[in-house]
Amino acid sequence: MRDFAGRTVAITGAASGIGRAAAAAFAVRGAHLALADIDAAGLARGADELRAAGRRVLARPLDVARAEDVARFRDEAYGVFGRVDVLCNVAGIAINGLLEDMQLEDWRRIVDVDLWGVIHGCHFFYPAMIRQGGGGHIVNVASMAALGPLPASTAYGAVKSAVLGLSASLRLEAARHGIGVTVVCPGVVATGMGRALRMVSGARGRSAEETRDAIGRMMTRFGARPERVAEAIVRAVETDAGVVPVGPEAAALDLLHRGNRRVYDAVMTGVLRAILADR
Repeated sequence: MRDFAGRTVAITGAASGIGRAAAAAFAVRGAHLALADIDAAGLARGADELRAAGRRVLARPLDVARAEDVARFRDEAYGVFGRVDVLCNVAGIAINGLLEDMQLEDWRRIVDVDLWGVIHGCHFFYPAMIRQGGGGHIVNVASMAALGPLPASTAYGAVKSAVLGLSASLRLEAARHGIGVTVVCPGVVATGMGRALRMVSGARGRSAEETRDAIGRMMTRFGARPERVAEAIVRAVETDAGVVPVGPEAAALDLLHRGNRRVYDAVMTGVLRAILADR
């Protein structure tokens, strides 16, 4: 899909970060936009900016963990625009820490948002794309944590790995309908997720809250801009790419994990020892 003018792009997690940047990237290419996020105020601000630039925008606050919310979003998008050509499942949260410090409610929440959110998007939009004809594309945003295991990220890595597997299998099924499927795996990105990150474990003598704040500062200082990931999403749709690592750290992690598992495990075990110097 090379021309987005007049096409409709649906994006979850569109109020900030990668989702908002993706909306802007498709907008400058002439796309209509159906946007969703749990942050109603942030979503409204972003939608107003795009409308001021002359784009047609549907904005609906919702929780991707709720199937009925996503089903309603699909119905409204088709009611307004008649079809959806690209779906970007971007919405996600991060809950990190050691497995022994995780509570079941932490697991349930991250699975509900990061995995079920993607499942809901695919479940409700993909069959509609098949029925409308003319092809389409689905982009699921995972993480470099899906490309190789990271210490103290068991829950996050588990759900992002599931998104990678879901996307790879769906890509095989969807090809016969002319629908492409991409999984984008960003490295460190300077988004609001760093500030919203929930840590259940501390590191190097810090509390969980202090560790969260330190990670947030690191992401803001060293992370890639969300616009870089947004451009990677657009290029992936244009070229029908399958798996797209974004950032040098994501590419390096992918290469090392696929190239030598023993070396990879030794490196990551060393990282964990350094993190847990006090435990």
